[in-house]
Amino acid sequence: MKSAIHRKQLLSLAAFCTLGFAALTAPVTASHAAEDDLGVVLPKMSSERGKDLFTERGCVVCHSVNNVGGDIAPSLDASNLNQSRNPFEFFARMWRGADAMLHLQQADLGYQVDFSGQDLADIFAFTQDADMQERLTQSDLPEHIREIIDNGPSIPGQ
Repeated sequence: MKSAIHRKQLLSLAAFCTLGFAALTAPVTASHAAEDDLGVVLPKMSSERGKDLFTERGCVVCHSVNNVGGDIAPSLDASNLNQSRNPFEFFARMWRGADAMLHLQQADLGYQVDFSGQDLADIFAFTQDADMQERLTQSDLPEHIREIIDNGPSIPGQ
């Protein structure tokens, strides 16, 4: 019984790693969601939608891409060699910064930004797509976001 449970756990881990590898090696604009035998679904990612979310939801207030945006948080340029290409590590980094991000959202936007899983997949796709990032310009920023950047976003702990 114990070896059957252990075998099932190993098979689950192998399936998870295979899916992760497939997601990392597939183009970020894949046209079909991937699903494994366990029912795990990886969403179709759109770097173009990710670009829109990055600007509209206010990520750009603190993070820059293509020299557009704030500088109080790490740049998310795809060319940044220190940036993780692993989506799990990318979101783990976000999680570690969650306290500061929530504070800044409330201070600068007046509300907490809400993201769906699809939103996060699209933002991740944008952070990985150097061609799409090159298209980002100041004119893509909503006026209220531009004003926050121009006035200087809040600094955590102040």
